[in-house]
Amino acid sequence: MTAATFHLGMLSPIEVADYRELLDCGSLRPDLPRGMGATPVNLLCRELLARGQRLTLFTLDPEVHDEVVLEGNNLRICIGPYGGPTGRRPARDFFAAERRYLLHAIARERPDVLHAQWTYLYALAAQASGRPHVITAHDAPLRVLPYDFTPYRIAHTLMAFRVLSRARHVVSVSPHVATHLRRWMLYRGAGEVIPNGMAERIFSRTTSRPGRDGAVTYATSLNAWSGLKNGKAALRAFGEVRRRRPADRLLMIGHAHGPGGPAETWARIHGLDTGVRFAGYLPYEETLTLLAEQVDVLVHPSREESFGMTLLEASAMAIPVIAGKRSGAVPWTLDGGRSGILVDVTSARALAEAMLELGGSEPLRVEWGARARENALRRFHVRTVADAYLETYQRLLGATA
Repeated sequence: MTAATFHLGMLSPIEVADYRELLDCGSLRPDLPRGMGATPVNLLCRELLARGQRLTLFTLDPEVHDEVVLEGNNLRICIGPYGGPTGRRPARDFFAAERRYLLHAIARERPDVLHAQWTYLYALAAQASGRPHVITAHDAPLRVLPYDFTPYRIAHTLMAFRVLSRARHVVSVSPHVATHLRRWMLYRGAGEVIPNGMAERIFSRTTSRPGRDGAVTYATSLNAWSGLKNGKAALRAFGEVRRRRPADRLLMIGHAHGPGGPAETWARIHGLDTGVRFAGYLPYEETLTLLAEQVDVLVHPSREESFGMTLLEASAMAIPVIAGKRSGAVPWTLDGGRSGILVDVTSARALAEAMLELGGSEPLRVEWGARARENALRRFHVRTVADAYLETYQRLLGATA
């Protein structure tokens, strides 16, 4: 059985827009559900489809009340409801209704092998299906829990324990995650590390740095306003940068970082909003365009990352990166500090010093940007990632046969 002939079922959140031009109805359906992100999964799926792989995506969406099925060449997307009626809290019963839908859709579509993303809801469905499957672990649950000690996160952590205590084959996106699963999460099965990947079109993207006017634009791209993502440290650091380089700018991208959101409100209260643009959540392609056209330096203050997709996106476009030297997988992703400046991100002063160092020297920014791109191209191209997963799928199919 060759890689082009088996039927793969991918269980994951997705961004539906990333598949629009591949769908038979894509250009005719402005009302398609938006989806729930998962950029690295979308990039992997696009690469597998480009290779002629037959793929069915099983996903969930809060905008969907009755199943939506979309089709394209070698592609089916089965979208079920997420959350249900207003007021229902699906985490309280560990997403029982969502798992029932996924199992029903899997039984109907009958893929040869399943690939579940994250060690939570989708992994539970893959295990219950009885079909050969691999699970990708994208985070270290007990490292995240102290920063988000909510019923929702507690339910997810309990699901991860259940999944990992029974799992036979889990792929981790970094050695940091693999170590965490074995040390703390009861995982004893076969394991390997396959990182997230970046598409060729992003490496090939034309960038134009705006630093010619003497002003430098720094950016953060964070998916939450929380102690874990540590956006306050970036704002405090930029306040120090502005005192010494008053023309410099900070761009904040991501959920809760938009106009009137928690990040802007906090910055205004503390007098740290001058020179800051709060862009908020943007679709993936818009985020990439903004990075390519307006950003000189990416500042990533997160205290914990299982991989650091934002670091990879910036690196692929030769944008120099400042990130945490003790932030989970960040040092591994940045090749031990050879392709990005590693600092103590709990210290606004340390962040500011690194920002001023890069902000004051265009040759230094070019040098660090080139190092970042070379590291990303060598280690994290989506072609390499897809090759590794195809070998994994074939091993699963061979073991089943």
